[in-house]
Amino acid sequence: MAPSHVCCALTALYSAVALQRRVHETKETSFRQTLKNVNDLNYYGDLKVGGQELSGIFDTGSIELVVLSEECGGWCGSDKKTLYSHSKSSLYIHGGLGHQLSYGSGDLLGKEAYDSLSIGPFFAKTAPFWEVVDASMPLLYTTSFQAIIGLGPLPAKYTVMKFGADNSHSYATALDSLNLSRSQFGMCLGEEPGSPGYLTWNDDSTHSRKSAFTTLHVQGLGYWMAGLRDVQIGDGHIHCTEGCGAILDSGTSLIAVPTAVKSMFEDQIGDVTCSDMRSLPDFRFKLDGIQYSLPANSYLAEVSGSVSADVEDAFEVKDTADCQLSLMTVDMKSSGGDVWILGMPFFRTFYTVFEQRRAGQPPRMHTALADDTCEPAEASNETSLGGRGRMAVVRRVDAAKVQLPPWLRKVRRSGRLD
Repeated sequence: MAPSHVCCALTALYSAVALQRRVHETKETSFRQTLKNVNDLNYYGDLKVGGQELSGIFDTGSIELVVLSEECGGWCGSDKKTLYSHSKSSLYIHGGLGHQLSYGSGDLLGKEAYDSLSIGPFFAKTAPFWEVVDASMPLLYTTSFQAIIGLGPLPAKYTVMKFGADNSHSYATALDSLNLSRSQFGMCLGEEPGSPGYLTWNDDSTHSRKSAFTTLHVQGLGYWMAGLRDVQIGDGHIHCTEGCGAILDSGTSLIAVPTAVKSMFEDQIGDVTCSDMRSLPDFRFKLDGIQYSLPANSYLAEVSGSVSADVEDAFEVKDTADCQLSLMTVDMKSSGGDVWILGMPFFRTFYTVFEQRRAGQPPRMHTALADDTCEPAEASNETSLGGRGRMAVVRRVDAAKVQLPPWLRKVRRSGRLD
């Protein structure tokens, strides 16, 4: 072989090896994505669809990718310029299906579509999604996201929509194809007011810091739910002696409890002020038989602002900021009993890794105490140290900006989670 040919052959070989390495690294690289904090009640992350930068809700209660399109116009938000435009992408493909997405407070009309999707170093050339072209959802006028990225546990029977295939059956979904190749992700929200949250893709901390984590089994299908028992405020038992189900959802602004339980909280804490949060009792409970604890500012805050229709039964808002329970209410049954939602306050204390396993194995969750930098911390003795004694800061809640996650809006009407 001539020297020039040898050189070309070696160059091609090195290029092929480099390409394989990049593909491997793309699949295996751990990427910590910063989530923008909006009023301590919502967190948004960046993504690109068709090369266009969008802001999205990373929703652990759904499994599909939904993108608000400029075709939706003013119905999808006050600023049309921020919405996705398929005319700006050379990779866009229009499918033939239409789909109505119902979220309880309104509906979205989406059409089957495909385009490139990238989040950090991860890239998919032809990702399926629902391109929203019409909407009847008032909340879009007051929010600033353009996409919903489903991160829920994936039922085994579901398949990913593919262009040219028969996607009309009920189990074909516009599944985020990046999520498919990433078996687990970690979630943590900064404990200081206004601090960002973090979503770690391909999170390997359950291996690198194995002793810090406790494993929880997922109950039921479609939600990151664990068995909940022995709910206490301080030493007083208030609920779930026979068992309940607790959904760990980073997209729910507050903790949500059955309506009857809220009055039990009030009975336990009595007349309080927010001047000394350290003196108030912790919120204690067991998940999958493991003891957990959250500080008082997980259920108590200074609340102000007008009340949105979603949470009108949760607050008694006065003209000035008022110290009161910051709990949402949800009356819903599941196969595990009454449903609770451990929302954003849980992730300010516990670093949580969601693991979607393959080959018929059920998904799992792993929790560890979060340190000051929102990394897993080694527990001294037991998970119940979750109170930590450090989170004495008073949180301020604008009741007008408290929002329910899309999945909760959808199932709230039926009263059952199953």
